[in-house]
Amino acid sequence: MGLVLVIERHDVDRGTTTLHARNGALLGEFTLPAPLDSALVDAARVYHGVTPIVPIDPSQPTWRDAPVVTFRAMPATPATTNA
Repeated sequence: MGLVLVIERHDVDRGTTTLHARNGALLGEFTLPAPLDSALVDAARVYHGVTPIVPIDPSQPTWRDAPVVTFRAMPATPATTNA
């Protein structure tokens, strides 16, 4: 699983999240416009990306803070006991 979480956007147009099938076909796209907007993605089944951001006002600083966190199952390990 993958989590895309918007922390902050400033002076940003676009920055659209895209989802693609493994064969490259576009499955969907959406924008996460507000802080804490998020998307949970099955990263084992789809590719995800983002379009370039474009400044609304080119004279202002522009950024999109959106970390992507990937969760993976850990292999099972035998239980241990304290002797």
